[in-house]
Amino acid sequence: MYGAILGDIIGAPFEFDRSKKTKVFPLFSDNSHFTDDTVMTIAVADALMKVPHDAPDETICDEIIDSMHRWGQKYPHAGYGGRFNTWLKTKSRKPYNSYGNGAAMRVASVGWLYDTIEETLKAARLTAAVTHDHPEGIKGAQATAAAIFLARNGMSKEEIKNHIIREFGYDLSLTCDEIRPAYRHVESCQETVPEAITAFLEGTDFEDVIRTAVSLGGDCDTLTCIAGSIAEAFYTVDDDLALECRKRLPGDMLFVLDSFMEKRAPITPAFHDAFLDDNETIEKAIAAYCADETEENLCAVLESIRTRMHQDGHFIIPAIGSEDGTRFALRTIHTDDNEDWPAAFTSQAEHKKGPPCQILSHFIDVMLKACMDMDSPGLIINPFGQSFMLTPELIDFILKADGDIEYHIPDDAITPELLEDGSFLKRAIEICNRNRINSNMIKLTKILRDSRVWIPCNAVLSEADYAEWAKTVSDAEKNDGFDSILGKELKNQDNIRMKPDILQNGDELFFPVFTSAIEMGEYGERFSKIETHFLEAADLAQKSEDNIAGIVINAFSEPFIVPRDLFDIIAQTPSAFEENKAENE
Repeated sequence: MYGAILGDIIGAPFEFDRSKKTKVFPLFSDNSHFTDDTVMTIAVADALMKVPHDAPDETICDEIIDSMHRWGQKYPHAGYGGRFNTWLKTKSRKPYNSYGNGAAMRVASVGWLYDTIEETLKAARLTAAVTHDHPEGIKGAQATAAAIFLARNGMSKEEIKNHIIREFGYDLSLTCDEIRPAYRHVESCQETVPEAITAFLEGTDFEDVIRTAVSLGGDCDTLTCIAGSIAEAFYTVDDDLALECRKRLPGDMLFVLDSFMEKRAPITPAFHDAFLDDNETIEKAIAAYCADETEENLCAVLESIRTRMHQDGHFIIPAIGSEDGTRFALRTIHTDDNEDWPAAFTSQAEHKKGPPCQILSHFIDVMLKACMDMDSPGLIINPFGQSFMLTPELIDFILKADGDIEYHIPDDAITPELLEDGSFLKRAIEICNRNRINSNMIKLTKILRDSRVWIPCNAVLSEADYAEWAKTVSDAEKNDGFDSILGKELKNQDNIRMKPDILQNGDELFFPVFTSAIEMGEYGERFSKIETHFLEAADLAQKSEDNIAGIVINAFSEPFIVPRDLFDIIAQTPSAFEENKAENE
């Protein structure tokens, strides 16, 4: 409820069209105080926390009425509307068909106390209907509570907006700039709730939502109360603002507020993208550069980006998806230089500063290389906060400083032609050695499933062939010397058995294979070389008389170990050749 109460307190000095319709004003002044909006927000929360959720409607309504009467009498001069003030003073228990915005301004707690949207809408209807039983009054309360419920459950602004339009029929097509000039003090739900929701949708953080709502004018305390209640669920409220709120509330209200904060449902956190962790190093470097545009600070920004590339860092990329969800285009930001820049964000918080849109999370190096391939002025990082324009020259500098290292195995379709000479497998191994992320390991597994490799082997003669060879050597030694053997052809009597070589590393033994015969180098000159399918090599390794720990690929150039426990996983991986054939058919 901090958001609703702060909206009331901050908006109170500007009520009755006393706002200059600007977002530039002191958040707090001597005239910043709570009004009837806060009193009734507390009253409703106090009531709902005292009755079970499954209590009969009549019981819930009675508790709400009693609580509103009790709190209204404790604070009789809070600025109630005329009809509601009469309802309080006469201790009436009957509604009066109002569609005033009071139904929406006191409903904040409802959006937090219930587990489903259905329960939320029912409770919102009951809190409104005890006084504001007009359909517009009930709709205003339900729309506000629904927006809070959706926001705290991780819905995007676009999803919230679409839900409100679809379920409640509010017109949210106007922007705040379009609303502001003609907007006036009006106390109906139908002319307050849509404007408050629009202020929330356009705001870039909690404070900006509050300032945007105040800038619209009109019934400022109530409009900002409604907007703030939704913004809190979406952004949360900073500790400093919460403290300012508490300074302006009496002890009995703080008791209810604290009880509510303990009881309310938690905010469902947005999906945690671990690939964004540590991107604050980029944000800090950009902030330092914005404060002092020195060459040293510029280099620090570039180095922070390069470092995050090494750590598999991601950027958030705003995108426009196709209707079937199979394609997307990058959203661009039109800047003062009359250019359209592709945008990227370092965090969810930075993205939320801008308008809602679809997003992708992708590797930084992939995004930078894509920008170099596009006809674009570069990449603008965090365009709605402390931004940084990464020009093609700076991108090229980062990539060259990194030695043109590839971080991700290309998404090329796996075909016999691609794997024919072993070079693609070698390249994939080199990339995996530099960047052992899950996506690369999965790709390498698929490549190994269909690859052919070379095995160094020793020729092992049968007993009969060995006896024949020994006799030939003995005869040469007795007669014409060993030179007589040179060029002599011997016909084997049995098939020659090829025994693969085994390499030892510490106490472990490994079965060596190579992506090509050339990769064996001088080592291979001592052996016969056999080309076979990787799955056949894995089978030989498993059947070896030695206790093989795994297969080592390209042991003397770019070694990569495939542990024995991965053999079956690779064997069970579907062949990309067969998948491609099925797709073509």
